[in-house]
Amino acid sequence: MTNDLIKVDRVRSAQEASVVEGLGARLVTVSLSPDPRFDDDRTVTVEQAAEIGRALRRARLVVAMDLRDDPGRIRRVVAGAGASMVQPITVVMPPVEVRVALRDAGIGVVYGGIEIAHDDDPGWVFDGYDSVAELDAALFHADVLPEYENSWAFLRDESPEFEEEFQIADLNELARTHPMVVGLDFTPGNVKEILAALPEVRGIALTLADKARRDGARWHRYGDVVRVLQAL
Repeated sequence: MTNDLIKVDRVRSAQEASVVEGLGARLVTVSLSPDPRFDDDRTVTVEQAAEIGRALRRARLVVAMDLRDDPGRIRRVVAGAGASMVQPITVVMPPVEVRVALRDAGIGVVYGGIEIAHDDDPGWVFDGYDSVAELDAALFHADVLPEYENSWAFLRDESPEFEEEFQIADLNELARTHPMVVGLDFTPGNVKEILAALPEVRGIALTLADKARRDGARWHRYGDVVRVLQAL
């Protein structure tokens, strides 16, 4: 299986990081800026991020932060955390001078916050990214049909009844042309089925949270993430 990359976002402690890494996570993301989608205490300091990074043995540390800032300061923050990749805290395009500074420092960019709705035209999903020169995208993180609690069942069973709906085949085609991990309503009972149906994706993404600020935000509680990873 080549679609075995596991990304876990909003980890808040070295203990959580060690557990999810031990269960297969290869990208561990910490939030240095508050995520407007969630109402909890999962934002960490640079010092806490560095501690989490030191707890990792093989997984790479990703920092999610506001990238609309001074490029020099961003590089200092990333260096202080010891991260090798960054992710915008919201679905925004980092300014070109920030992208250049990150590229010069050898820091990859993960573009997250992408949400694919059931009625989205596949050609629109990455339109805003594909039109940008020197995007420097190391990875894309897309949450699929987050407006549905049972998003996988809807995509598998309901979408095929309507040709204009977003389909599993559309997701595989997007993943074939863009390095992508996907967020869905993963459970111990469906995660293997999902990966078998999505051979083109790089893997799965799980976003930790305790409480959402809005409907349609994709998230999992820590205990649920552990159970999903144990099922793989």
